[in-house]
Amino acid sequence: MITIRHLYVFSSLVASLGATQAQPLITRNTVNQSTDLATTGKAPEIAKISESPVYLKVYGFYGILTPGSQITSSFTSNSAGTSTAFKTNNKGLGAGPRAGVGIGLIVSDFINLGIDADMLFGAAIKTDNAYRGSNYIYTNTSTTTLRVLSFTPNITFKALSRPAYYIYNRLGVVVGTVLDYKIVENSENVPNAGIITLGESITEYTKNSLAVGYQAALGIQFRLSENLRGFAEIVAYNQSFKPRELLGTSIHTSNGALVNDYTYITEYKDQGEYLSSIRDGVDVNQAASYNVAMNSIGIGVGILFRF
Repeated sequence: MITIRHLYVFSSLVASLGATQAQPLITRNTVNQSTDLATTGKAPEIAKISESPVYLKVYGFYGILTPGSQITSSFTSNSAGTSTAFKTNNKGLGAGPRAGVGIGLIVSDFINLGIDADMLFGAAIKTDNAYRGSNYIYTNTSTTTLRVLSFTPNITFKALSRPAYYIYNRLGVVVGTVLDYKIVENSENVPNAGIITLGESITEYTKNSLAVGYQAALGIQFRLSENLRGFAEIVAYNQSFKPRELLGTSIHTSNGALVNDYTYITEYKDQGEYLSSIRDGVDVNQAASYNVAMNSIGIGVGILFRF
């Protein structure tokens, strides 16, 4: 027979078991609520700002080879009838240093568009000639200089791209203005007995057409810092122009006294006649126009800044 005392003991066991089962549930709910709050309070990631597609560059170039350019030769001979020795220059117009700047736009992962401006300072081209006569020695030294300012719209194709570097080739159209094209000759006639005669002749091409051509390059660009790049390339220039007018002066002195002073102008025409006239006391001649090539192949290096 169940008594009140037995009911009390049974009720106590049920209450104890219920409290034991409820504790893990409360703990689990508390943990889940804390985790949800932490997840909800996490700060959103900030979007990374992309680099500007615009870049500036500064570069230098030195023309080593001049295939197809105008070249000159030196010679040495005498009146004794022996053979005449000669030596052809290994460089022509277009050789020497260039320096320039450029601006470009990255159109896609594979193509850049840009425009460069550079100055060809040029290497002076010299020839030394000598002739030994029976009673005199004649020597002549000629120096040709050329400076051209060029602008080159261009397109760059990325051939192989890696995170630290990429290899590219570039093609461009070159349009230049001839700032200085001059030939200076100095001569000396030394007789065995008598007075030494000195001469100076200056041929200055005062008017020229545009120096038009193309540029092709193969290079590698590599990362120096977040915004700075370096590059090295092999570049080929092909340019040519036509002289339109030259001013020539010729001066000879003997024993310090002026012997001859002559000034003339030559106008180059694509069509006409070989004519000569006097204009303001100066001889003016007409002649057929011709082409002057100033090609070069060399090495260029530079630095590129990307905004």
